[in-house]
Amino acid sequence: MINTLKKQWFVVLIALIFIGFAIFCIYDTNKGKLAGKSISGKDVIASLDKDTNITADDLYTKLYDNYGYGANALTRQFLNAVANESVEMTSDLEDKANKLKAQFQSAAEMYYSSYGYNSSDAYIEAMLLNYGFSADEINEFCITQVKMEKLQNDYIDKNFDTLFDSYFSAKKPRTVSHILIKMEDPDNPTDEEQEKIDAINKALKEGKDFAEVAKEYSDDTSSAENGGYLGLMDTDTSYVESFMKAALKLSSNETSEWVKESNDNYKGWHLIKAGDTTKEELKNNKDIKDTLYTNIANNESNITGTFMWEAAQKLNITYADDNMKQSIMDTLGIKE
Repeated sequence: MINTLKKQWFVVLIALIFIGFAIFCIYDTNKGKLAGKSISGKDVIASLDKDTNITADDLYTKLYDNYGYGANALTRQFLNAVANESVEMTSDLEDKANKLKAQFQSAAEMYYSSYGYNSSDAYIEAMLLNYGFSADEINEFCITQVKMEKLQNDYIDKNFDTLFDSYFSAKKPRTVSHILIKMEDPDNPTDEEQEKIDAINKALKEGKDFAEVAKEYSDDTSSAENGGYLGLMDTDTSYVESFMKAALKLSSNETSEWVKESNDNYKGWHLIKAGDTTKEELKNNKDIKDTLYTNIANNESNITGTFMWEAAQKLNITYADDNMKQSIMDTLGIKE
């Protein structure tokens, strides 16, 4: 019932301009498949008349130098290549890639039905292009993303204490559960609503487990079956203000007073219980590891550039020239 904005597990570092990158992809797709005409060893991609030719190098130079698309596109391709060369595919990663594909397609369907995009396929095609992939490369896209996540999580593992301490201090993470009783008017509960509140108070006072009480009484059907458990939250989680303020005040295993809420989505009273709130508790909670690592990454402004460049240094990469290498470094925010 709480309107939660779910964060993506992998935040894209490079924001590509759609049309410019589409043009670059035309070049990149055809650079090895040209008809065979060349001038001074350079492949010709278009002839305007017998004396006017456009080479692949000309197109790349215009995109790269004049319009600024080249640096972003080059870096996106660089990141994709580094991820795929650095991480060996496993059955576990394959399962994650398949799940990501299903989520991606589901999101496309939802976007199509909600916003009237041309079609869900067209939406997927546009989104894939932003990541450096063509419309028929959704499998490759998903594999690359889970490999990047693997590199990210390996980097966090190696630097966990430093990164976690920074995140913990800045964002006050904790796990939370809640019981929600819906009401027509939170300021004036009906007799039936008040009876439900009293029954919950009585059960908890008698020592009944919070999760069992949530299963029995909570009107938030999405969390009630899990004992009211909402998972990991922090100061960036998109919970309503009243809930957020109450939850952030709680210590481990502490339960709030009833919190009133009235918004466009629901009206009622919340009872909130904090689970893990200390560093050690959160570190040792394996159930929240994926979300915790995502949140830690979101707290670091340039973590993607850092771990991807670190991975790149372990590969035998050669660059066409120093300018190309420097361009990638600048786009990633890396200094040597």
